[in-house]
Amino acid sequence: MSAPLPIPMTSAAAWTVLPLPDGAVDVHLVRRVRKSIGIRIADGRVELIAHPRVTHARLHEVLQARRDWIARHVLMQREQKQQLSDQTGLTLLGRPISLQRVAGMRRSARLDGDVLQVSGVAPDDEAGLQAVVSGWLKRQAQLLFAQRMAQMQSHCPRPPGKLSLSSARTRWGSCTARGDIRLNWRLVQAPLAIIDYVLAHELAHLQHMNHSAAFWQETARLFPDWQNARHWLKQQGASLFRFG
Repeated sequence: MSAPLPIPMTSAAAWTVLPLPDGAVDVHLVRRVRKSIGIRIADGRVELIAHPRVTHARLHEVLQARRDWIARHVLMQREQKQQLSDQTGLTLLGRPISLQRVAGMRRSARLDGDVLQVSGVAPDDEAGLQAVVSGWLKRQAQLLFAQRMAQMQSHCPRPPGKLSLSSARTRWGSCTARGDIRLNWRLVQAPLAIIDYVLAHELAHLQHMNHSAAFWQETARLFPDWQNARHWLKQQGASLFRFG
């Protein structure tokens, strides 16, 4: 029988408050047996994860050293949260899509031209609306990503493995040593060129499981305009998190 997983030691009260340029944030301390000190940012607060033996002085040093990084990510999450309240921000392949609530008992979504008709969601049920829209986007992503990979994989020396969707919040895609590829479903909102770039990036990992010069050469062979697409993701990627 395996040993039970240790329960992290934490507290509902903030351990300290970290002043940032856009406003102070609460820092919650989680004590857990681990080698490194981790930082997690979620729901407007910071979690500092450290071994019980790590001193408070050392933890304050880490907070100050990572202060700029924390400030950037807190600001990004605040902007994403604000965007989530803007329900007109839905796009499909870079094309703006309007939302329209229609009558119906069953939760569903149907695209009619440039209007996504959503039924079965109460007017004040924003969480329900988010669930229906994100579910619809995932279905579109599953179909489109498979089509794009089928076209692009014919140019690869090594065939890829299984394709699946990812819900990661910090990565657009991944490729395992076996060749299985995962793509973030939110990419279906981006222009097609952005999807193709991320797919080419992961397919290049079939040949090079690193980010060496040879890897980027393979990426460029599969998708020559990769630099512009990469820049777009850095500048506009946060907008793809409006739903889900």
